Amino acid sequence: MINPEKAGIDAVQALIELKVSPERNTGYDSVAERISRFPEVKSVRLVSGEYDLLIVVEGNTMKEVAYFVAEKIAPLEQVRNTVTHFLLKTYKENGEIYEEEEKGERLAVTL
Repeated sequence: MINPEKAGIDAVQALIELKVSPERNTGYDSVAERISRFPEVKSVRLVSGEYDLLIVVEGNTMKEVAYFVAEKIAPLEQVRNTVTHFLLKTYKENGEIYEEEEKGERLAVTL
């Protein structure tokens, strides 16, 4: 497991919720397949709740990810609504808790 922050990897990830119109005969499968072909998209999941698909997108900057959503995802005919959540810090990934940085100990003050 690599902690990108500690490894010096500058990548921005975002979770994007999509409300989409399912297609006749294929439902959500065809739109999910189309979205999964973009290299920026790391995962696509059908979810329950207010939104239909949850995708994980990765880019070099927040601006790059925002541009990708605005120019590539939002204009798709089946996409009705998007909500983007940028990942700011990871505490646990794939069952592994990222180590906390060691905090310096304060020296005791005596008089």
